[in-house]
Amino acid sequence: MSANYSLLCYTREATGREEANNEDIAYSMHLALRSGDDAEWQPLNENYGIFFAAGVPIAAATAESRRACTAAARFAADPFDAPRPATDAVAHGVVMPGMDITLKSLKNPFLFRLADGRFAIAATRTARGGEPDGSERSAFLLAISDDLTAFDQRGLVLLRTTGGVNRPSVSFDAADACYVVSWTGDDGKARTARTADIVAAAGSGRPLDVVESASSQPLRQTGDCGIPNAVVGNSIAISEPEAERLIERFGRIRNTGTSVPAQRIDAGLHGEDARNAVLALAATRAELSYSDGSQATRAVDWNMAQLEAIGQEASEGTFKAGQTRTVEGVIRQSVYPVPFAVERADPSVFAWDFNGKPMFMFIATDDTDGNCVDPNDGRTHMPLRIADSIEALSDAAGGRAKEIDLLACGDLNSEDRPMTGCFWAPELHVIGGKLSVLFMPCFDGPRVNPDGTPNDRAGKPDMWTGSCHIMQLKQHSDGTDFDPREPENWTVPEPILDPDGETLNPIQRISLDMTVLCDSGRWYYAWQQVGSIWIASFDPARPARLTSKPKQIVVPEFAWDNMIAEGPNAIVHDGTIFLIYSGSLVGIDYTTGLVTAPAGQGADLTDASVWTKLDYPLQKSGMYNGRWQLGTGHGMWSHDEDGNLIYVFHNAEYEHGRYGGRDAQVRRVHWSKEGMPILDMQTAEELDPDYAGVTMEVGFFDAD
Repeated sequence: MSANYSLLCYTREATGREEANNEDIAYSMHLALRSGDDAEWQPLNENYGIFFAAGVPIAAATAESRRACTAAARFAADPFDAPRPATDAVAHGVVMPGMDITLKSLKNPFLFRLADGRFAIAATRTARGGEPDGSERSAFLLAISDDLTAFDQRGLVLLRTTGGVNRPSVSFDAADACYVVSWTGDDGKARTARTADIVAAAGSGRPLDVVESASSQPLRQTGDCGIPNAVVGNSIAISEPEAERLIERFGRIRNTGTSVPAQRIDAGLHGEDARNAVLALAATRAELSYSDGSQATRAVDWNMAQLEAIGQEASEGTFKAGQTRTVEGVIRQSVYPVPFAVERADPSVFAWDFNGKPMFMFIATDDTDGNCVDPNDGRTHMPLRIADSIEALSDAAGGRAKEIDLLACGDLNSEDRPMTGCFWAPELHVIGGKLSVLFMPCFDGPRVNPDGTPNDRAGKPDMWTGSCHIMQLKQHSDGTDFDPREPENWTVPEPILDPDGETLNPIQRISLDMTVLCDSGRWYYAWQQVGSIWIASFDPARPARLTSKPKQIVVPEFAWDNMIAEGPNAIVHDGTIFLIYSGSLVGIDYTTGLVTAPAGQGADLTDASVWTKLDYPLQKSGMYNGRWQLGTGHGMWSHDEDGNLIYVFHNAEYEHGRYGGRDAQVRRVHWSKEGMPILDMQTAEELDPDYAGVTMEVGFFDAD
């Protein structure tokens, strides 16, 4: 790699939701890299935002209620946010997304170095969508970062002016050991302010004194950077290790080679022992290498005729120590149909052992024509598919025709209430040794809402009546399982209640999208309510009752996840819990966020401070194998037949401006060298076709 790197920051002009570039995304800081002065700028992260301004909790939000507002943890009361009353959520010690948090965007980003060499960002903060929010008259937003893959938002730097702070820039004057802030006022005149500690100035509430300057410092980039719709901020020089770090996180990772370790067989083996030893090599996996230095393994479809021939020779004792043979093979790469299942949202694929027989299950929300409350003229149901392979679950393989309705409109729950709609986000898990389904049914709405207003869903399925339920597969007295394909073999669905037997959500009633995670011997449910992710512990022997009070741990704080955080699902990898969630409202703007926590260390996962939030989406709308996929989200981790990690999610049906529902998709997951899950690795990036053919050398040795 070249040692001469420059890094450009910019925003974009909004071009539309269909290009994943609406105002929520365009008005964030983007980054582009180039090596050498004459090279073209290469956008990072597929020309998508990387640094987003955090939303500001309203002044009426108490310290307790804003505990899950981790991006805004350092923010003081905002003098530019008009006072307004808190929602009922604050009285319960939590915030209501979009109401107790004022969402923000940014313009005019400016990259600079702190005196200690760390990165910092100055930007004009705006209201969500780019309109002025009042702070532009006398302040700018400041954030700092070690490597521009994570950000510490420090808040506003106040300036003793009300005459406008346009296109702020910051530099460190080493001679005077102070930071110089430069900008242009609304009157067109250049002004500056100085401070010995720009970080301490942010959020302090103390304005910096302002002086008029003869001319503004020429720190900002000018001219066309060659990136479509870019609104340029500035560029800075960065080191080769810094560039490599950014490429590792925000560049495309591709397969660069494959290999198979040489295998050894004892030349002293004879007969069936020798033959079986050779045939066992059919399980040998190929090793795949990638451009970021990461590795993966895949099963191989070996030439069984060649293996059989070698096995026959070995059984006859014809091999001598030192002799070798070669077996050819092709790395196995299942490419699942796109879409995998039409109008099946919130999908779950589950590998399960049915009394010694492996099987794969697929379960999802029926989202026919985008109606997930009472689709098919009210014939709401919970569709389950079962097959011997994942591909056989797909529509293309006839999976839809084999669907079983585990539940249907009118079935009763354990409280004898008819479940008339929804059956949302069903997930399969083994809880307390029993195959279980977590899901949300809803019921016919009452005549009036809890606030006394008329209910337009009275006597019809009403999503706001829904709550998390569990049903479990029955077992025989010897502990073997009943057949899951028979609806009567499942227990009557029970609502999941808090430790006092009360509803999970006392604020809005509705609770949904429940999942399971276990860490350090403690079991947890995580789910969505109040537009955010909540968590609580439970005993798997009594799964319908929590053992701790629900706690809010993830709230949407950015323009990209904006009004909702839902659909949590967790996996543990290399000592870290990766909890994905979906942000933004359901539709073509849907995105996938990520929070992480330490695994196996006894951390209290109900404490929001234990979780670290990614500042930008882990998965977003974009091109996949040459086609746009919009509104990607509500994913679940699972495994395929070969033990590879897969990601099951949905994307929006969207053609010619019409939203038609959500379709299920299946992809494999790649882990980057730094340990991040890659959810959008395309087929040729996962396995370059030129490297798909492999050979295995089988060598014979003398064990004596």
